[in-house]
Amino acid sequence: MENKDLLPIQLECTMLFQTNPFMVETVEGIGKLLNRSYDELVPILNLLVKQGIIQNLGDNENPRYRYNEPAITTEIDLTGTVKKA
Repeated sequence: MENKDLLPIQLECTMLFQTNPFMVETVEGIGKLLNRSYDELVPILNLLVKQGIIQNLGDNENPRYRYNEPAITTEIDLTGTVKKA
């Protein structure tokens, strides 16, 4: 499968997890939800794990995937000074 063929599946997987952030699912379950085969999904899911978008909660024999909520920084430094030119 070429890179151009992987992008739509990668987007589908990412959107599935973003819209269902508490979902924990197997490759087979994701395949049923997206109407995709096991062989199509495994390389995409491995890539998303490496990118930190999803987590593998299982092991290599029984992977279960969930969304990895990105860290959000809420602290703002208001003590800085502004220098005028």
